[in-house]
Amino acid sequence: MARVLRVIHTEASRGLGGQEKRILLEAVSLRERGHGVLLVGQPDGLLRREAERAGVPFRSVRMRFVCDPAALWGLLRVFRGERPDIVHTHSSKDSWLAGVAGRLLGLTVVRTRHVSIPVSGHRLNWAYRLPHLIMTTAERIRRMLVEGGLCEPSRVKVLPTGVDLARFREGIPPRLFREELALADGVPAVGIVAQLRKSKGHGHFLQAARRLRDGGSNARFFVVGDGHWRDIFREEARGLGVLDGTVAFLGYREDIPEVMAGLDLLVIASTRTEGVPQVALQAMAMGLPIVGTDVGGVPEVLLPSGAGVVVPAGDPRALAAAVQELLADPARRARMGEAGRAYVRERHSLERMLEETVHAYEEVLASCAR
Repeated sequence: MARVLRVIHTEASRGLGGQEKRILLEAVSLRERGHGVLLVGQPDGLLRREAERAGVPFRSVRMRFVCDPAALWGLLRVFRGERPDIVHTHSSKDSWLAGVAGRLLGLTVVRTRHVSIPVSGHRLNWAYRLPHLIMTTAERIRRMLVEGGLCEPSRVKVLPTGVDLARFREGIPPRLFREELALADGVPAVGIVAQLRKSKGHGHFLQAARRLRDGGSNARFFVVGDGHWRDIFREEARGLGVLDGTVAFLGYREDIPEVMAGLDLLVIASTRTEGVPQVALQAMAMGLPIVGTDVGGVPEVLLPSGAGVVVPAGDPRALAAAVQELLADPARRARMGEAGRAYVRERHSLERMLEETVHAYEEVLASCAR
C-alpha cells in the first residue's frame, strides 16, 4: 500500500447538504482504504451526527465567525495533538480559522471550494491564499478563482464528486417507489432532490408543475429533501393549487437510489450556485435523464455527456417546456440515460475521485517538503 495519510477535514456548516455529504463520503472511503481521517466541526451540526453513525472520528470545535479566537485556539489544540499530514478545509469560517491554525503549525493546508457564488478578490481575502492547494468541484469555479486573482492556476485543481456505483446502480426496481406513492402505470414521475432553500429553485419547480398540470399533463411532481424553507415552499405550493395530487413533499429520504429508480426525470432548478451537483452524477449513474439550469457546473456534465438538457435559470416557462418535451419522448430519455450512465462510469466513479484526491494530497505534500 502507498503511504498512509493522516487527514483532518474541517467544516463549519451546521447543515447536511451535498457539501457535507461529500466530506463524509470521502472520510468513510479513505478510512476503508487504511488512511486516518478525523472530522472537526460544529458541536450542534448534523455532520457530527452522521459521522458518529458512520463510525468516523469527530471532534467538536464551535466556530462562530472567521476571527473567533476561541475557535482558533480549539483548532490549534486539535492539530497539535493529531499532527495531520493534511488539513482540508471547506466552508468560509473554517477555511479562515483552520487555514491560519494549520499555517501557524507548519501543516499542509488544502481547501475545497464547492459552490459557484462569486468571491471577493480583495487582497485581504486570505481564505484562498492560505491553502497550499485549492480543489474545486467544477471548472467554472476554478476559472472564477483564477480570473478573480484569488489564486494562481498552478494551485487550483478541479475534482468533482465521485459516485458510489455499487449503490447508485442499474437494476433497482421502479415499483419500490411507485407502489409507495400509488403511481398508476403510465403516470410520469418528475422529481427534485435537494435541500429546501431558495437557491435550489424549488419555487420554479412548483411553477413549472402548475404550468404542466394546467396544460393537461398527468405527471406527478415530487419534492425530495428538507430544509429551512420547507414551510415556505409548502405554502407556495398551496397558493399555486398544486397540492391537489400534482405535487407531493416527501421530506428527507435515505433511499435516494430507490427514489431515482422510480422517477422518469430529474430536475435541477438551481438559481444561484452549484458545483457539479452530486445528485446529477448519481442520477446519471442510474440512467435517469435530467433537466438542469445553466448554473455552476451543471452544464459541464449535462452537455458533454448528453445526459440531459440545460435551460436558463429562473425561468419556469422554459423549465416546464423542457420537462414536457422529454416526457413526450421516451426514446430520447432512454438515450440520455444510457449516455449519462456511460459518462459517470468512465469519469466520475468513487474510486477515481479517491485516487485523484490521494494523488493531489501526495503532490502537495511533496511540493511543501521541497
